[in-house]
Amino acid sequence: MTTLPFMLTTAGTWDQLESDPLAPFSHLDDWDEQVKGAGYYKWGGLGRQDDVPLWLEIYRLQTDQEGSAPCFLVVLSNSGYFEVLYAESAPALMDLQSRWAPAIQAAAATDLLGRLDDSSSKYGFAGLVRKALQ
Repeated sequence: MTTLPFMLTTAGTWDQLESDPLAPFSHLDDWDEQVKGAGYYKWGGLGRQDDVPLWLEIYRLQTDQEGSAPCFLVVLSNSGYFEVLYAESAPALMDLQSRWAPAIQAAAATDLLGRLDDSSSKYGFAGLVRKALQ
């Protein structure tokens, strides 16, 4: 089942888009080429891929294409799945980030605590902490 993506508006509501800005580029096999074709460039993120189990990747629409699509494309990812969302404006993006920040921080802290409890690790941060506590 394919559903159209959602966009967080400046007013703080979620609206389902009438069409996906990435759809015309779905024939491209490379994600980066799809995003670039739709007019977006890498802008930032929340959490770091491969360092935490949940993160946001943020792309901004090129200024010369504003008005043709949502200003920000946001990819909510974990190690095995991703969901594409959009934010209408910078204030909407800040709202989206503030909504997801607690979940991303909790996932990162839980993952870190799980790794610290790994008795098989002798090296790195977990090993240093374990050695200091002995």
